[in-house]
Amino acid sequence: MASSTTASRRSLSLPIAFLLVAGLAAYAQPSQTGRLDFLKSKDPSFALFVNTSATTESGKAYPNELVLITGLPSNPVISARIDLLGSNHPTCGFSCGGGGGLRNAALSPDGDTALVSSDAHDDFVSSLFLLQNVRAFARSKNLSDLQIRVFTEKDVPQLHSLSGLAFGPDGHWAVTNTDGPGVIDGSYRTPKGTIVVITGLPDNPVFSAPVSVPMHSLGNIDLSLDGRTLLLNDTTDFAGVTGGGPKSDQIIVRGFQPGGSPRITIVSSFSTPLGFPVGPPPVRDARLTLDGRFVLAPIPLASSFTPPRTFVGLNQIAILGPVKNGKLNVDRLLTEADGVSGGPFQAAVSPDGDTALVSNVLDNGGANLLTGLSSGDPAQIRLKALPFQFFGPPSPLGPDGPAVLAPHGQVVFTSDGETALVANWITPVVNGTAVTPSLSVLTGFQSGNIRLAANLSDPKFNPVDQRQQIATQPAGLMDYFNLYLPAGALRDTLARDINNAIDQADRQQDPFSPLMDFVLTVKSNSGPGGVLKSSQATTLITLAIAGIQALYGRAEILSAAGFNAGSVAPESVATLFGSNLAASQAPAVSLPLPTSILGTQVSIVDSAGVSRMASLFMVSPNQIDFLVPKGTAAGRAIALIRHNGAISMITDFDVDPVAPGLFTAGSSNDAAAVLQRVKADGSQSVELVNGPIDLGPDTDQVYLVLFGTGIRGRSGIAAVTAGISDQPLTVTFAGPQGVLDGLDQVNLLLPRSLAGSVRQDVTLTVDGYDANKVSITLR
Repeated sequence: MASSTTASRRSLSLPIAFLLVAGLAAYAQPSQTGRLDFLKSKDPSFALFVNTSATTESGKAYPNELVLITGLPSNPVISARIDLLGSNHPTCGFSCGGGGGLRNAALSPDGDTALVSSDAHDDFVSSLFLLQNVRAFARSKNLSDLQIRVFTEKDVPQLHSLSGLAFGPDGHWAVTNTDGPGVIDGSYRTPKGTIVVITGLPDNPVFSAPVSVPMHSLGNIDLSLDGRTLLLNDTTDFAGVTGGGPKSDQIIVRGFQPGGSPRITIVSSFSTPLGFPVGPPPVRDARLTLDGRFVLAPIPLASSFTPPRTFVGLNQIAILGPVKNGKLNVDRLLTEADGVSGGPFQAAVSPDGDTALVSNVLDNGGANLLTGLSSGDPAQIRLKALPFQFFGPPSPLGPDGPAVLAPHGQVVFTSDGETALVANWITPVVNGTAVTPSLSVLTGFQSGNIRLAANLSDPKFNPVDQRQQIATQPAGLMDYFNLYLPAGALRDTLARDINNAIDQADRQQDPFSPLMDFVLTVKSNSGPGGVLKSSQATTLITLAIAGIQALYGRAEILSAAGFNAGSVAPESVATLFGSNLAASQAPAVSLPLPTSILGTQVSIVDSAGVSRMASLFMVSPNQIDFLVPKGTAAGRAIALIRHNGAISMITDFDVDPVAPGLFTAGSSNDAAAVLQRVKADGSQSVELVNGPIDLGPDTDQVYLVLFGTGIRGRSGIAAVTAGISDQPLTVTFAGPQGVLDGLDQVNLLLPRSLAGSVRQDVTLTVDGYDANKVSITLR
């Protein structure tokens, strides 16, 4: 990233020098004042609404405005309007190729900063608006309290055709996705999307170089609470589609944050059935669950259309997961048999972590309410009926005229989990019939008395654009544990720790101890027999660690083989990157591996609450290489870094039974490997792979031996597959290397048909988890 300070990632101290060199950004903050405001309880009484003119009713134009809504939930009113694009900007609609309107909005975790994106407007230029002092503006309703800065693609070329926006956990960085450089591809056959990370927010924004992602069209995005997992919704993809209409792709990007190394996986695709009429794309608005383990994907497809009356919904909601290295499958498909109705369209997950509201697009204003998300088990997710079937603006259904759908668009919860806001729009418009778009305010989700508080209507709201967006303040750490815990001693203890940490940070004192106390208290009260569910503990610990790292620098644990973003496995070699981890650099000098080097130790507390000391390969100020202890339970774990007995840093990470990674040679992508050659007479030789591989005479059997980690936990040899350029390879062994702790090896028989081929990528999959690709050259 342009704003980062790069620290070298050193190779692991193993006989073969085969680790990739990359960079890690660390925050260096001059002052702690206000740095932990994102942990406080948030104001649930206001929201921002993006009213866009991108799609217009024939003969009518609607203003591009950012609308301030206050008085939630009981007395919602429009308190102010912000004309970000200016009163003289033309409205161009789809014919201009860019939409021409405001696109999306996001509020920072402390609620004081907002980002607003726009489609191409004047001269087909996109803009990003940065608004500061939002909390003061929400109180006063006075536009003079806002500070507004604008960045256009004329000044920042990577800001071309912006779409989704999401803030990182501490609010000082954000991510956006774009349609990439050049003319917008209306065929949706060319994947040309990009991701841009914005650091230095709010005062000194710096825009990263764009990173390409395989997107064909722009949809909403969702960022996990820890900022390590980004979900992209590619709404329309015609590439490779034979017959029928478009398909949508859900794309997971792991490790994409300041200093992270992105790893992109297309995790799912939903295709329009053959012969489906013009209608919504398959999935527009998938969302991550709060613990980041699953994806909630509403599927607004229609199974049929009966002119001139209505669409008949397919009525499905897919639960994709668990999010992990490799492929992401449909874990559970909710259907009409489960109660799904109305064409599920867009979703919001409540801060309570257990509830989701999914708006409908194919009926006159209904929604699906889901519960059971906090169980961590998709089989326990249930649909719960709302006390009212439909809500939204009046639908002018004439006795003889065509139906006027009153579908819903985006849905968001307020920070207290009590209220949801839903954008309503109307299509198709009936000539001569008044239409009344609105924002529906539903409240009572936590009290159990769910009711429609208001339909906030306004004739200036665009009634025909499904992209209208709403932004509310994300819940703070105190909001979450107030939702999770009843009043009592435990909640009081946690509140005291967080209040002490915020107070000490504001007074330029050290808040590390109260934050650590909070994490350890949550950990000891979660899991089997604890008062907190594992998913709830994950949410609380994630945000507390985000507070620590906002002040003391980021820390990240990756597989030491390939530095894969994602999980690590028990008995695998992992690398911890950060700052001020040790006083100096030193390797382990004897076997067995020590648990302390230069007074530095790493202890791992797994998802079951069991603490184990990690064996160390090497320590340095910015990197620690360690062995994940045997027996570490799958799930979210925390690592405590101690120096001379005192905890100096903490981070969290995911553990899975397998997390395959392959080592590379030096800074290249070349495989760290050897050849085992078996001749016709049975004699064998071992050769180091340091150039093109000669398969030799036809009588030779040549095995490629790859070195990696996180492989030995595989369920069986049949669960290990490999290939070169779509040609499957025979796997004869996958397991411990037998000499070095944590080092695994995979033996692959190279077929004679590969002789004479050029440089090729080798792929490896273990129990459905994909390893990083490595390269070899054959002759």
